[in-house]
Amino acid sequence: MSEDSDAPVLDHAYDGIQEYDNPLPGWWRMLFLGTIVFAGFYGLYFHVVGWGRTPGDHYRDALATYDEKRELRDRAELASVTEAELAQRARSREIVEHGHAVFRTRCVACHKEDGSGHIGPNLTDNFQIHGSTRLDIFKTVRGGAPGTSMIAWSEQLPASDVFAVAIYASTLRGKNLPGKAREGQPVGPLEP
Repeated sequence: MSEDSDAPVLDHAYDGIQEYDNPLPGWWRMLFLGTIVFAGFYGLYFHVVGWGRTPGDHYRDALATYDEKRELRDRAELASVTEAELAQRARSREIVEHGHAVFRTRCVACHKEDGSGHIGPNLTDNFQIHGSTRLDIFKTVRGGAPGTSMIAWSEQLPASDVFAVAIYASTLRGKNLPGKAREGQPVGPLEP
């Protein structure tokens, strides 16, 4: 400790070392007080009075807008898919193979590798729970089946994968592989 300092020395000592009582610099104290004042105004502006909009407010508004327009988007997307288009694309080996690849990675837990059903229904018999057409299969794959374990794959997969796996699932009908018991209404074979 230097003897020529004017700063007062505190009464305590640690390991023989005494401490000066130096005040904080003025700029530091003003900055600290400024942050306290700013926090008070910030809290009033955004949370008490409600004049400002927080990022959470912006997110909730954007999500509400997205949900409002979801039904319009769904109707527009479904209007562009027809039974004839699905039937025509079911003849494309490329699309069916792509659908099979997606089926192997996403659907086998519920429908087994061959589509004969496990948790989900047997896709190889001539029975269908939701509708009777390829378009109904597409709608089920795309939007799920409320109240069942069938999720809406359009929320998980790109549209091309949903399209391809629905087409692949439609090609399984009529193979009549032994598996899960029949579920749904009897339906005829799909038109080629």
